[in-house]
Formats: sequence, structure tokens, C-alpha cells
Amino acid sequence: MDILILIIQILLFLGPLVMGAKYGPMALIGTSGVSVFILVEFMRLQPGSPPLSAIFIILSVICATAAMTAAGGMEFLVRVATKAMRKHPNQIPVVGPLFVWLFTIMSGTGNITFALIPVMYEVSYSSKIRPERVLATANAVCQLALMASPVAAVTYVFINMVNAGGEEITLAQMLMVTVPASLIATILASLVMSKYGKNLEDDPEYLRRLKEGEVDPPSDLEAEEQEPLPARAAWSAYIFLGGVIAGVVLGFFEGLRPTYQKESPSGELLDVTVSMSFMIPICMFAVAGLIMILCKVKTQKVMQQSIIGTGLIAALLLLAVPVLAGTIINDHTEQITEFVASAMGISTMLFAVILFLLAALIQSQVASLSILVPLAMAGGLSAGPMTGMLGAASGNNLLASMGGLGQACILTDKTGSTKQGSILINGSFLVPMLLCCVFAIAIGTVVQAFVF
Repeated sequence: MDILILIIQILLFLGPLVMGAKYGPMALIGTSGVSVFILVEFMRLQPGSPPLSAIFIILSVICATAAMTAAGGMEFLVRVATKAMRKHPNQIPVVGPLFVWLFTIMSGTGNITFALIPVMYEVSYSSKIRPERVLATANAVCQLALMASPVAAVTYVFINMVNAGGEEITLAQMLMVTVPASLIATILASLVMSKYGKNLEDDPEYLRRLKEGEVDPPSDLEAEEQEPLPARAAWSAYIFLGGVIAGVVLGFFEGLRPTYQKESPSGELLDVTVSMSFMIPICMFAVAGLIMILCKVKTQKVMQQSIIGTGLIAALLLLAVPVLAGTIINDHTEQITEFVASAMGISTMLFAVILFLLAALIQSQVASLSILVPLAMAGGLSAGPMTGMLGAASGNNLLASMGGLGQACILTDKTGSTKQGSILINGSFLVPMLLCCVFAIAIGTVVQAFVF
């Protein structure tokens, strides 16, 4: 009977994932609710808890980013990147992904890559460089860089999970590992990918398209006429970056955060410092408010930004997948902890393998860490090694060709060099994603030994 119940629970977990892969994230969210209802109402399991702090952070960052975009700040940043990329066209295989890394860290979302895709394609093709080398790497980097962003939800989910597990880790410690690991991994992966695939002049598919007129020959780079930006577009970008810097400073220097007294269960008064999971949303909401006031942005224009919808889906995913996984885990905590402990006993690197596979399966870094980190800590894995292996969470990009960003790269690349692949994972995005993961894990594992 126990085996039958376990099989039913596994099917209730896998069912929403299959529906999500076929019909998209909203199907995953809805069917997760169906599974949770069955588990709680009919199987009488204790429901899992949603990571409310992460949802709070996601919504605040999305509000600030949408306000900046509505004010023209995102376009301002993109034009700055465009100018720099056009100034060094032959270095685009490295320069392009580096800008994606930097902008993702500053904004806390990889969605900014959408705006850079046409620029990277134009610069690479005009320089007669295979666009796949740039676009596929950029697609991988935008997920890797999230682990090093001081305003990304995944950063604070990891910190909160570790601290809740009984260890102390600060934002400064995490960034001292993830920033160099992701940066060096980006450079190394870009250098490897700069030699990947045939040169355009030797690519039969490109030559066919060129001969049949499906793609125009490379043209000289010329800055086209651009519409003027809104009057205070630069202001909004500077305000947003100011908020990011403020968040970093508050995370690095705990003494700058307010402290209040809280009564313990024993009646003793304890000094409690406001956590970063609260300060970051406050900073980001303040940024959104300042942008709307100083840059004269209307609410309607903010709500029209596509990132609002993306952020809502991300928040809803955190209300669905971790609750579903947590509900099942609550019923098997002892067995799962024993399994994870035995796996970590064989090799701590299995944490990276499990995290990679879990992120690829769930398609969410935040949800994967919410599930795995408490189990790994219960199995005896400490904060340092886990931080060093966080690059494995970019395994959520395993099916990149199915995602919106991957499809944008494929459709933008008129040369045909960026491909989806016959079985989805064997297209242009697999190699750079694996390179980024391996390099980031290797470097992070070394760096964390000096930080922790």
C-alpha cells in the first residue's frame, strides 16, 4: 500500500511538470494546484509553505524594472551597450556576453537580454562572425549571472534557506564567490565559443540562404537614426542603479540596517537586525516610486511593460511548485534526508548534479533551491560548498530552445547558425550552457574555500 501511495505522489508531482513543458508555465501553475488539492484534501498530507520572501523580492524588482523601462531607462542602457559593442565589433563574441552578464546583475532579471539580441546579431553578422557564437553564449550567461545579482530573488532565497538551516551567510560572502565565478566562467565560455562551429563563409546553410536571398550580405556598421529618448530616461536608469548600489551596501554592511528589539519565547528582549529579504523589496519599491515621481511616469504605462507579466508568472510559480514539492517532502522528510545525506557522503559534488537536474526539470532556479538547500543542509552539506556550486542552477536553461529567449535568438539569426536541434536539447544552446555550468562550479568551488 505504501508503494502505491508513493507512486501516486510521484505521478502527482511529475504530471504538472509534463503539462508545463507542453503548455507553458501557466499550465504548470494550474495543474500544481490540482495536485496539491488532491494531496492535501484526499491524502491528508501537510501542505508545503510558499517562499513569501522570494515572492516579495520578485514583485518589487519587477515593479522597479517596469518603471525604469516605461521611463526609457532600459532603452538608454541598451543604447550605451550598443555603442560599446559597435566600437569593438571584432571582440563581440566576448563583449556581447559580458554586457549580458553586467546588465543581468544590475537588473536582477535575464529578460534584458531580449533587448540586446538584435544588437549582438547585427554587430556579429556585420563583422562576418558566426552569430551563434554570441547569441547562444549570451542565452546561457543571462541565467548564470542571476546567481551573482544583488537584486535577484534567487540570491536571497539561497541566503534565507541557509540561515534558516542554522548557518550564517551574508550577501557579501555569497557575492565574493558568485561574482568572480560567474564572471570568469562567462569569459572562458565566450572564448571557447568564439571558435565554435564553422565560419560563416564555410557554412553550407548560410551560403544557401545567401544565394537564395533569404539573408542580406553583411553590411558596414552604421548607427541608424534613432528616435529621441524620453527627457528623463537617463534619470530613471541612474535611480535604478542607485537602488541596486544601495542594496549592495546594505547587504555588505549590516550595521547600516535598522535594529529593533523583539521578545523571545522566554521573555528575553533580543536585538534583531532587519533582514535583507525585507530591505531589498523596500529599496526597489522606493526606486519605482522615485522613478514614477521624478520621471513623470503614469501607472498605465508601467502596467503595459511586458516584464510585469513575466514577473507575475515567476511569482505564481513560487506559489505553486515549492508548495507542491514541499507537500510531498513533508510526508517523506526522513527518507529524503537519508538519501541526500548518503549522496553527499559519496561526493559533495552530487549537490551540483542534483541541483542541475532539478533546475532542468522544474525550470526554476528559485524553486529548485527552495527544495534542495534544506535537504542538503540536513544531509550535512555546509554553506561554503553549496555557494561554490550555485552555477549548477543554470541547468534551468537545458531546454533553452523551448523558451522565449531561445526562440528570439533563433528567429533573429537570419543566417541559420543558431538552431533548435532535433531533440530540443542538442541545439545551439547546450554547449555554452554546459561550459558556463562547469566553469562556474569549478571556479566557485575553489573561491569558496578562501571565503568560508
